[in-house]
Amino acid sequence: MGASVGIGGLIIGVSMLVVFSMAITAFDSQVATGLDAIESASVPDPSFTIDDATISQFAIHELSISAGNRGTGYVDGIVRANVGSDECGGFSAQFTTTGGEIDIGNVVITNHGDCPNSNTPTWSILDQTGSVQTPTSAATFDAPVFRQYIYSNLTNTGSDTISTDEIWVFYDGEDPETLSASSAVVSTSSNWYSGETLELLWDDNPSSNTEYERLAFTVGPTTLVRAAL
Repeated sequence: MGASVGIGGLIIGVSMLVVFSMAITAFDSQVATGLDAIESASVPDPSFTIDDATISQFAIHELSISAGNRGTGYVDGIVRANVGSDECGGFSAQFTTTGGEIDIGNVVITNHGDCPNSNTPTWSILDQTGSVQTPTSAATFDAPVFRQYIYSNLTNTGSDTISTDEIWVFYDGEDPETLSASSAVVSTSSNWYSGETLELLWDDNPSSNTEYERLAFTVGPTTLVRAAL
C-alpha cells in the first residue's frame, strides 16, 4: 500500500514537471515572438522616391575630329547637332582651338542629347556667344558614337542609410540586379544616406538593347515603378 502511494506520487510529480516544462517553453516562445514583433516595429520600412526616369535611345556618346579635318580660322566654341529639323535633344559640345584649328581630343560633350535616329547629324559650329562661325576652311567631324542613355534620380526620404547592395533594379519587370552590380554610374560610396539623391546613368549600345518603358526599384518590402519618358 505504501509503495503504491509512493509510486502514484512520483507519477503525479513527473506529470507536473512535464506540464511546468511545457508552460515555460510556451512562455519563452511568446516572449521571443513579442520581442521580434517589437524589434520589427521599431525598424521602419525603407522610404524613397523615383524623381524621374528618362531614356535617350540615340544619345551622342562620343564626338571627335581627326588630323586633316580640323579646319582653319576657328576660335574656341560650341558644336550643336541637327537631324533634319530635330535638334537632337539639345546636344552640345565645347571645343578649343590652336592656331585657328580645332584641337584633336578636346571636343567635350556637355549635353549628350537624343537624336531621332543614328544618322550622322549636321553640325553647327558656333562661337562662345552662339553666333555661327565663318572659318577659312570648314572642319569635318568624325561619325559620332551613339549610345542608349537611361537617366534616373532617386531620393532616400527615410531615416535609415541603405546599402546599394540592397537596392534592386528591374527593367520592364525583368533582368533584376542590384544597383551596385549594375552598370549605372553612381557615386563611389556604397551607402545611400538619408536625404541623399542618387544621380543614375546607364549607357548601352542601342543595337543590342531594347528601349525600356519603365524602371522599378525595390528596397526590402518597398517597391516603386516609374514610366521612362
